Amino acid sequence: MSAVDEHLQAFDHAWAHDFESIRSALDGVTDDEAYWQADAYADEDVEDGWPAPGTIAWQVAHLAHCKRHYAEFVRTRAAAEPPPVEPRTPLATFAEERAALDAAHAAQRAAIAAVDDADLTRVACGHVALGAFLAMATRHDAWHAGQIAVARRLYRVAHAAS
Repeated sequence: MSAVDEHLQAFDHAWAHDFESIRSALDGVTDDEAYWQADAYADEDVEDGWPAPGTIAWQVAHLAHCKRHYAEFVRTRAAAEPPPVEPRTPLATFAEERAALDAAHAAQRAAIAAVDDADLTRVACGHVALGAFLAMATRHDAWHAGQIAVARRLYRVAHAAS
């Protein structure tokens, strides 16, 4: 297995493993659950065009936004500077947020699959070795999958008495 294939395997597991992944954490999320905000986030400022902080909808929007940027970073890895972060386009529904996440993930995976093993040790966008960047991107997915799982537990507990 090539080094890029190993990165892709870890990336695929963080995305779609049966038990520990973004997809498993999001499986069955309802609209009410997606937009529910735990009390711990109630005092956080809402960014213009973003779902409320701490919500599953915010996690999904954030992941999609980052994945689009990460894909562009990988595609433009030979550039001297990182690509600019594009502004977020607000979406109307959680279903649209999920679809945007799926599309952004597919684009990110395609960008990674186009990498050669030799690229992994090269500095990307004048910033970091590409292999280290890909590992960070996979950890980022795992981090947010865990946050989504915790948000779901908090939602279930908060609504168990209802």
